[in-house]
Amino acid sequence: MRSYQKILFTLGLLTIVSNASAQNISSDRTWENFSGWKVFVSVEYQGCLASASYQDGTTVRLGYDGIVRDYFFNISNNKWRSYPLRKDFELNFELSRGRVVSGFFHTVLRDNLVTFEIGNVKESFLEEIAAASGIKIFEEDNQLASLSLIGSRRALNSMVECQQAVMSQ
Repeated sequence: MRSYQKILFTLGLLTIVSNASAQNISSDRTWENFSGWKVFVSVEYQGCLASASYQDGTTVRLGYDGIVRDYFFNISNNKWRSYPLRKDFELNFELSRGRVVSGFFHTVLRDNLVTFEIGNVKESFLEEIAAASGIKIFEEDNQLASLSLIGSRRALNSMVECQQAVMSQ
């Protein structure tokens, strides 16, 4: 075999080996889809998440972070790129029943979108969000989003069931 043929043969073998390795890489696994919500096991979070995306570009995620072993909640939208990353902001959530809850969220980049994220969330906060049929989200006087939460109760229940199944494996 000539040297260039050996190189091509070696490159071919490396391609076959790398493709075989790529097929063994874990990816997110869908648990359930309904009413615009997707519940799945996340490789990144090593836990289960419920996610919904809206026409205005907002994505809502609630889930269990298996790395820190706690619940989290985050919202993302490309419209929010003017917010600086790695800073804390107080967000107010006006629920459909007129109740307002608030919390301090940290800005990070997720899926190339500015994301307001809060960890160490009490299950009661997630339940209150899930019980609402809609929500308006504010940072000071700036309304970030107005979202329907139809299906969110089922999404939360499904996410918890998914996480219990993952933890029992």
